[in-house]
Amino acid sequence: MSLDLTDGRIYGFVTEEHLRFADVDANGHINNGAFLQLLENARVSYLRAIVRQSLEKSGLPRFRVVVGRLEVDFKRQMFFPGRGTACARLVEVHERKCVIGHGLFDGDGNCTAVLTAIMVSLNEETHRSVPFEPAVRAALEKYAASKDGLGS
Repeated sequence: MSLDLTDGRIYGFVTEEHLRFADVDANGHINNGAFLQLLENARVSYLRAIVRQSLEKSGLPRFRVVVGRLEVDFKRQMFFPGRGTACARLVEVHERKCVIGHGLFDGDGNCTAVLTAIMVSLNEETHRSVPFEPAVRAALEKYAASKDGLGS
Protein backbone atom coordinates (compact mmCIF):
# COMPACT_ATOMS: atom_id res chain seq x y z
CA MET A 1 0.00 0.00 0.00
CA SER A 2 1.42 3.34 -1.01
CA LEU A 3 0.14 6.14 1.20
CA ASP A 4 0.65 9.88 1.03
CA LEU A 5 1.91 10.67 4.53
CA THR A 6 1.22 14.38 3.97
CA ASP A 7 -2.53 13.64 3.75
CA GLY A 8 -4.03 13.99 7.24
CA ARG A 9 -7.06 11.94 6.21
CA ILE A 10 -5.08 8.66 6.27
CA TYR A 11 -4.53 8.86 10.03
CA GLY A 12 -7.12 7.65 12.48
CA PHE A 13 -4.80 8.28 15.40
CA VAL A 14 -3.58 11.75 16.34
CA THR A 15 -2.07 13.50 19.33
CA GLU A 16 -2.51 17.21 19.95
CA GLU A 17 0.82 18.79 20.84
CA HIS A 18 1.62 22.22 22.26
CA LEU A 19 4.75 23.87 20.91
CA ARG A 20 7.05 25.03 23.69
CA PHE A 21 9.27 28.08 23.86
CA ALA A 22 12.07 25.69 24.84
CA ASP A 23 11.75 24.13 21.34
CA VAL A 24 12.65 27.40 19.55
CA ASP A 25 16.12 27.45 18.01
CA ALA A 26 18.49 30.28 17.04
CA ASN A 27 16.60 30.73 13.75
CA GLY A 28 13.37 31.56 15.62
CA HIS A 29 11.44 28.48 14.57
CA ILE A 30 10.75 25.12 16.22
CA ASN A 31 13.93 23.04 16.14
CA ASN A 32 13.99 19.93 13.97
CA GLY A 33 14.75 17.81 17.05
CA ALA A 34 11.45 18.92 18.55
CA PHE A 35 9.66 17.66 15.41
CA LEU A 36 11.13 14.21 16.11
CA GLN A 37 9.95 14.31 19.73
CA LEU A 38 6.42 15.27 18.73
CA LEU A 39 6.29 12.45 16.19
CA GLU A 40 7.82 9.98 18.66
CA ASN A 41 5.03 10.78 21.11
CA ALA A 42 2.46 9.96 18.43
CA ARG A 43 4.22 6.70 17.50
CA VAL A 44 4.55 5.45 21.08
CA SER A 45 0.99 6.47 21.92
CA TYR A 46 -0.33 4.75 18.77
CA LEU A 47 1.52 1.53 19.49
CA ARG A 48 0.40 1.46 23.13
CA ALA A 49 -3.18 2.63 22.85
CA ILE A 50 -4.28 1.20 19.56
CA VAL A 51 -2.09 -1.67 18.48
CA ARG A 52 -0.76 -3.31 21.65
CA GLN A 53 -3.91 -2.99 23.77
CA SER A 54 -6.10 -4.28 20.97
CA LEU A 55 -3.88 -7.28 20.33
CA GLU A 56 -3.65 -8.12 24.03
CA LYS A 57 -7.46 -7.94 24.35
CA SER A 58 -7.64 -10.45 21.49
CA GLY A 59 -5.39 -12.83 23.44
CA LEU A 60 -2.43 -12.47 21.10
CA PRO A 61 1.08 -12.64 22.55
CA ARG A 62 2.99 -9.50 23.51
CA PHE A 63 5.56 -8.26 21.07
CA ARG A 64 8.31 -5.70 21.33
CA VAL A 65 9.69 -3.43 18.64
CA VAL A 66 12.58 -0.98 18.64
CA VAL A 67 13.52 1.77 16.22
CA GLY A 68 15.79 0.49 13.48
CA ARG A 69 15.69 3.52 11.21
CA LEU A 70 14.09 6.95 11.03
CA GLU A 71 13.70 8.94 7.83
CA VAL A 72 12.21 12.41 8.05
CA ASP A 73 11.29 15.01 5.44
CA PHE A 74 10.78 18.53 6.74
CA LYS A 75 8.12 20.41 4.74
CA ARG A 76 7.43 23.68 6.58
CA GLN A 77 8.54 25.65 9.59
CA MET A 78 6.57 25.77 12.82
CA PHE A 79 6.62 28.64 15.28
CA PHE A 80 5.97 29.30 18.96
CA PRO A 81 3.37 29.88 20.26
CA GLY A 82 1.29 27.29 18.55
CA ARG A 83 0.13 23.75 18.44
CA GLY A 84 0.68 20.78 16.24
CA THR A 85 -1.11 17.58 15.40
CA ALA A 86 1.12 14.52 15.29
CA CYS A 87 -0.20 11.42 13.55
CA ALA A 88 0.96 7.81 13.27
CA ARG A 89 -0.19 4.62 11.59
CA LEU A 90 1.14 1.28 10.41
CA VAL A 91 1.88 1.31 6.70
CA GLU A 92 3.78 -1.96 6.10
CA VAL A 93 4.43 -5.23 7.91
CA HIS A 94 7.25 -7.64 7.12
CA GLU A 95 8.59 -10.81 8.74
CA ARG A 96 10.80 -9.05 11.33
CA LYS A 97 9.85 -5.41 11.04
CA CYS A 98 7.01 -3.02 10.50
CA VAL A 99 6.92 0.47 9.11
CA ILE A 100 5.07 3.29 10.81
CA GLY A 101 4.24 6.43 8.86
CA HIS A 102 3.87 9.78 10.58
CA GLY A 103 2.64 13.23 9.69
CA LEU A 104 3.05 16.45 11.64
CA PHE A 105 0.60 19.26 10.94
CA ASP A 106 0.56 22.86 12.15
CA GLY A 107 -2.44 24.62 13.70
CA ASP A 108 -3.75 25.49 10.22
CA GLY A 109 -3.60 21.84 9.06
CA ASN A 110 -0.51 22.28 6.87
CA CYS A 111 1.85 19.31 6.79
CA THR A 112 5.16 20.37 8.35
CA ALA A 113 6.98 17.01 8.30
CA VAL A 114 6.59 13.35 7.49
CA LEU A 115 8.54 10.55 9.10
CA THR A 116 8.93 6.88 8.32
CA ALA A 117 10.05 4.65 11.19
CA ILE A 118 11.24 1.11 10.65
CA MET A 119 10.46 -0.79 13.82
CA VAL A 120 12.31 -4.07 14.34
CA SER A 121 10.74 -7.00 16.19
CA LEU A 122 12.90 -7.80 19.20
CA ASN A 123 13.26 -10.73 21.59
CA GLU A 124 13.33 -9.17 25.07
CA GLU A 125 15.71 -11.80 26.47
CA THR A 126 18.30 -12.03 23.70
CA HIS A 127 17.88 -8.47 22.36
CA ARG A 128 18.04 -9.89 18.84
CA SER A 129 15.63 -9.52 15.96
CA VAL A 130 12.99 -12.23 15.70
CA PRO A 131 10.07 -12.82 13.34
CA PHE A 132 6.65 -11.67 14.48
CA GLU A 133 4.40 -14.47 15.68
CA PRO A 134 2.15 -15.37 12.68
CA ALA A 135 -1.05 -14.28 14.46
CA VAL A 136 0.56 -10.99 15.53
CA ARG A 137 1.81 -10.34 12.01
CA ALA A 138 -1.65 -11.03 10.56
CA ALA A 139 -3.21 -8.60 13.05
CA LEU A 140 -0.61 -5.93 12.27
CA GLU A 141 -1.25 -6.38 8.56
CA LYS A 142 -4.93 -5.54 9.15
CA TYR A 143 -3.91 -2.22 10.70
CA ALA A 144 -1.60 -1.45 7.80
CA ALA A 145 -4.24 -2.36 5.20
CA SER A 146 -7.00 -0.29 6.79
CA LYS A 147 -7.85 3.16 5.46
CA ASP A 148 -7.06 4.90 8.76
CA GLY A 149 -4.51 2.62 10.46
CA LEU A 150 -7.05 1.60 13.10
CA GLY A 151 -7.80 -1.80 11.64
CA SER A 152 -11.36 -0.93 10.71
